[in-house]
Amino acid sequence: MKENMCQAPYAKLAASHEKLARGQVWCRKCGRMRRVDAARCLAKGWPKCCGATMTVDAPEERGSDHE
Repeated sequence: MKENMCQAPYAKLAASHEKLARGQVWCRKCGRMRRVDAARCLAKGWPKCCGATMTVDAPEERGSDHE
């Protein structure tokens, strides 16, 4: 119960932005996609892949992103 109360502001924030609301993140290096609970990620941290934090920007939304 306490965790749900703490996540309430994060849930509202996650629902307010389309990239967060879709519940998907991508690795910029290998392209792996992972489904996530954006409210939980905002509260606890975003997943990592290939040693870096995954992004809410889909590959087609990033354009030419050569890191």
